[in-house]
Amino acid sequence: MGDVNDERPVQITPAQAQRLRTPMMGMVLTMVVLSGILAVFWFMNPEPDVTYSRDEDVHEAAVWTDGVTDYSPIAANVPEGWTANYARWETRAEHGVDVWEVGYTTDAVNFLGFAQSDNANPSWVNAETQMAPATGSVTVEDLRLEVREAGDRRYFVLESEENTLDGTTVVITTDAQDTEVEAGLEAIVEAIDREVPEHDDAQNNDD
Repeated sequence: MGDVNDERPVQITPAQAQRLRTPMMGMVLTMVVLSGILAVFWFMNPEPDVTYSRDEDVHEAAVWTDGVTDYSPIAANVPEGWTANYARWETRAEHGVDVWEVGYTTDAVNFLGFAQSDNANPSWVNAETQMAPATGSVTVEDLRLEVREAGDRRYFVLESEENTLDGTTVVITTDAQDTEVEAGLEAIVEAIDREVPEHDDAQNNDD
């Protein structure tokens, strides 16, 4: 008696094989057609060759901040070509410090920014400067700023007791080269204790 559990290969007729192949060929042809249509749309609508850069309205943010601070927030007239990555008023609860800060991308795509506060403390200053050691000082517009350096970052700290304009503490952070640093320092220091107008006169003149 034969083994009823023997498995024998299933044989199909040529007609059955043709019927099995037909749906598969249809699917392949459909995929080819769809791929061709998508390729046509892709080449008809190429990605635009445009570089987008963020540029916050520092003056607008400064006007708002001016309403909540006891000092005039810095709104520097930075060199043409610089853009603002951020301009904000924040509370650093971990240090108990309220901060007005702005960060710029320079024309050479480097960073230069500042943080300003009228209730600064050593803990906050050390956090802003990443505990970088002091390496000297510079004088800008008759104000002495301590220089701290770590890696490719430089920090310029204007302590409140050195700030004879409005008594705020200003920490400037940058990885830019000397020419841009000099321009940024001058623009920021010149803007200390300068009244923030309701309208941006510089922008209106450009218009």
